[in-house]
Amino acid sequence: MDGDPASKRKIVSQLLIADAELRDIVLQFVDALPSRIAELKQAYAALDWEQLALLAHRLKGASGSYGYPELSTLAAAMEQAFRAHRAEDFAAWLAHLEAYVAGAKAGLEDSPASAS
Repeated sequence: MDGDPASKRKIVSQLLIADAELRDIVLQFVDALPSRIAELKQAYAALDWEQLALLAHRLKGASGSYGYPELSTLAAAMEQAFRAHRAEDFAAWLAHLEAYVAGAKAGLEDSPASAS
């Protein structure tokens, strides 16, 4: 995971850049990401392709809505692979997701509204 660029940077939601007053809802989204990752792991353990595709699809949409287009792009690639019953990159995706969560949390700590 150390080689993942997301683990070395702060990721700021584009939604927060547009409106810092939305910090609380963005924070809720970021705080829920670890549980989304856990759901993906559980579905992968069962090789439940339909559930994997659904979870990736939801993550894709939510990530875009909350101002994280890079995460949305990753989730879109995951969804496409899951629909084709492919998951050979699952470990790499998880590492990227976990690093992204850390980057997004760091970005929230530095957001303008966090000082209020």
